[in-house]
Amino acid sequence: MTLRQEEDDPMELDGDQGDIINQKEERRKLEARKIRQEYRQLIDETEVNRKELMNPKNNQLLATVDKANKLYRRVEGTHEATLDAKLLVMSADLGMQKAKHLRMGQGGFDETEYLSRLVNKMGGHDIDNEQQDMDWSKIGRMALKWTQKVPSMDFMLGPMSVEHKSRAVTNRQRIVRDPNAMRKPQELREEDIARQENETTKNVMQIAGILEQLTEKVNLFKLIINPESFGQTVENIFYLSFLVRDGKASIMEEDVDDPNYGNDDDDDEERAPREGANIQPMVEMTETPTAEDYQGGLLKKQMVMELDMPTWRKLIEVYDIRESMIPTRRVKEHVEKGKWYG
Repeated sequence: MTLRQEEDDPMELDGDQGDIINQKEERRKLEARKIRQEYRQLIDETEVNRKELMNPKNNQLLATVDKANKLYRRVEGTHEATLDAKLLVMSADLGMQKAKHLRMGQGGFDETEYLSRLVNKMGGHDIDNEQQDMDWSKIGRMALKWTQKVPSMDFMLGPMSVEHKSRAVTNRQRIVRDPNAMRKPQELREEDIARQENETTKNVMQIAGILEQLTEKVNLFKLIINPESFGQTVENIFYLSFLVRDGKASIMEEDVDDPNYGNDDDDDEERAPREGANIQPMVEMTETPTAEDYQGGLLKKQMVMELDMPTWRKLIEVYDIRESMIPTRRVKEHVEKGKWYG
């Protein structure tokens, strides 16, 4: 007779393991439900006993925090952790309110008793009506148990006492003007107004008169340069430009040693200057162009001339200019008092 050992059914093993897992999950859910129930009970008790817990003589808040710490060791899910956070916030708020009441001296802290014990601790009690020196080092050694950090300096933000500034009431009186003290505005008469002449027009006409008196062309620099004043030299260039713009004067380049240079007809090609030619800018008066001249093709040309003080001094030296052809203008140093200009 052959004996055969029967093997275990794998389906039966899987069923047992599934039951074990289900039982563990059920116990975990029951434990979590119990923890949430205890948390809710602590929260409700804390909310109901809020006023009693804020009493400085009541230590029930410490017991509540201790229970919450023990419950937190069993917390595994986020739902229970949320309830723990809610209880923690509530306990912190109560602790802050309790500390405020303690600082405000609502029966929880006796300053006189505290100072008396502090003096006795430092040996400063009276012996036969004689005050002994207090040993502050004893308090220092006691404080070393809790901190070794040097306290920082605090600054007072604002004055110790603020005086209320009362607004000063000022009575504004109406100003009454004395008619006899009033002055009438100045009345202007014709003889009080000094006519101010146009300096630009006057100086342009002066230069035109100088050019009309000349019988031949004149060097541009000898005409406009004033050896006594660089500023008036620049002004002379400005005034001369009006004559050139209106066609009453012209500026051209000429070879002063060759009178025929620059006198070519319009149909001839422009002749190149000879070697070593003495080319200088010359100015002369011309007949004012008419409207027919401009319609026939006459064009207005404009030139920008640059002049600085070193160049001004060099031109005076090169052309040996000792006196200005355009008289030096007198600068008005003051205005006649009591005159109005119009």
